[in-house]
Amino acid sequence: MPADPVPRAQAATVSVVIPNLDSPVVDRAIEAILAQVGGRPDEILVVGRDRPGRLERFLTPGGRTGSGSDIPIRLVETDGPRLPGAARNLGLAEARGEILVFTDADCVPEPGWLAAHLARLATGETLVGGAVRYDADDYWMLADNLSMFHECDADLPAGPRPYLPTLNLSVTREAYLAAGPMDPDLPRGEDLDWTIRAAAAGHRPFFEPAAPIWHRPTRGDPRAVWDHWFQSGRWMPGVRRRHPDTLSAPGWLRVPALVLLLTPAIAAVATLRLFGPGKPGRRHWRSLPAVYLTKVAWCIGACRPLEVPQRSASR
Repeated sequence: MPADPVPRAQAATVSVVIPNLDSPVVDRAIEAILAQVGGRPDEILVVGRDRPGRLERFLTPGGRTGSGSDIPIRLVETDGPRLPGAARNLGLAEARGEILVFTDADCVPEPGWLAAHLARLATGETLVGGAVRYDADDYWMLADNLSMFHECDADLPAGPRPYLPTLNLSVTREAYLAAGPMDPDLPRGEDLDWTIRAAAAGHRPFFEPAAPIWHRPTRGDPRAVWDHWFQSGRWMPGVRRRHPDTLSAPGWLRVPALVLLLTPAIAAVATLRLFGPGKPGRRHWRSLPAVYLTKVAWCIGACRPLEVPQRSASR
């Protein structure tokens, strides 16, 4: 670790990369990043498409770069939809920063978000994940977030983790190069896959709850939440097979007929683990039935797994 980590981290250039597929709320993410206190990026790159035009007021007329502040915002347009991993790879190829920060088009960082990331990186960490906060007034969004991101709850303590999500992540360029690009063909679990590979390359994932974002996806009804979790269930068995040491599971979970038979019990156990003493679900008891539904959807999806090509965890 360098002898003077804080000054060197503060002097490092910072690029924020946001994958975007016609999000109707990406402008809220941009506004929150421009309003950061105690830390600021040197550039913001939005990668993908913006057919709703939510970025137009941030861009120079007739151009693709601009901002109402002195922080340049670049729209890296793609000729069609890109999966999140592929979009992040494109953004990283364009980014100039020594520190690379990820968030998503449906996330709203809190004012001290970036400063907390930079402060933790200044201690010598090279891969830092921030916390996820939940809006409690939208029932299905709350259940979806709680079920997916309970391991990144803002009330949990800081410390090393086996993996982290990419909706709130910072990484040094050295760590990114060591792990290699994200899998451009994985629609689910690409963040777990990538952060586990980074850990195998010597860059441990570290959770920093002082760097929170609000995750506000457009999944606001039971059907959308069910589809999201069903598809996650279809892809995750293959991701688990890539990383058996980190994402271990009993052998019987590889038998679809047995998983289907035991789905009510598996979903019940997974749900109750979120609502036990000291767990995030304790603050949101009313979401328990919907969280249970997400676990049922995941199990049913896992009974129809999709093929995920194998690759080395260190690649």
